[in-house]
Amino acid sequence: MPKLLQGIITVIDVFYQYATQHGEYDMLNKAELKELLENEFHQILKNPNDPDTVDIILQSLDHDHNKKVDFMEYLLMIFKLVRAHNKIITLFHKEHGFISSGKKTFKCGL
Repeated sequence: MPKLLQGIITVIDVFYQYATQHGEYDMLNKAELKELLENEFHQILKNPNDPDTVDIILQSLDHDHNKKVDFMEYLLMIFKLVRAHNKIITLFHKEHGFISSGKKTFKCGL
């Protein structure tokens, strides 16, 4: 299977892996979001052990104010993380000479 398609399937699978644990199958409640963040994003969270971290993230994602994260809100989080990670990788490559004169050579593994 192509890498990009596998990545898309993984994003979907991870959402439903956590969303189906307590109650509604198509929403992440606070406990499920907390578990997802701890297991999948612990390394990149600024304050992973701060109990307010989940509340802050939930507030920023919960556009319909139902105290849950639906699939579209989850995708927005993934999009923001991909965009932020891309900025970091791009800066790293610029600093180390991987990008010069319009020619791009990307190596994603930092």
